[in-house]
Amino acid sequence: MKIFNIKIFNPILCSSNNNNKINNFEFKKHIVYLSFTSNFKIGVTIKSNFINRLMDQGAIKAIIIAYTPNRYIAGVIEKIVKQYISDKTNFRIMLTNKFKKKINILKIKKKIINILIKTNYYKYIINNNKIFYFNYPIIKYPKIIKIIKLNKIKNITLKLKGIKGQYLIFNNNYVLNIINHIGFIFNLYIY
Repeated sequence: MKIFNIKIFNPILCSSNNNNKINNFEFKKHIVYLSFTSNFKIGVTIKSNFINRLMDQGAIKAIIIAYTPNRYIAGVIEKIVKQYISDKTNFRIMLTNKFKKKINILKIKKKIINILIKTNYYKYIINNNKIFYFNYPIIKYPKIIKIIKLNKIKNITLKLKGIKGQYLIFNNNYVLNIINHIGFIFNLYIY
């Protein structure tokens, strides 16, 4: 039984054949982006979902590296850049807000361009240096992270202190990853 499409997580597994004319996310325009969540992170998303993807990941800054005609080419570019820049976020650092405050995203983009200039994929690079900034409604960051797992508790009463990406931040250092709880049914009361 196939539960999900692995190509969502590994763009390089997508077909490079645009002649299939399948009305499918693989053959729509994609963006390769650089964002800052807990650290610099390289990523790929369908062009129409760019801003939502960044907010979902908890990015505070982002810049577009390349536009590609399909997911496969975006995945190849991501794979090249992943040798130098991670594609992962450390959610504990992101949620405690304990990262270096000086974030020069343009400097990192220049390094990426210098890597890609030696490849056939340089033609997809865009010269626009527009930086996207994101703020999240957070009253207080947790000092440490205590993860809420809904399958292990019956009842919990907490005060919401913020939202960042896919996380709800509560008092007493508790956080709930909404994506990890897709399919759960629970009641949330707001007072």
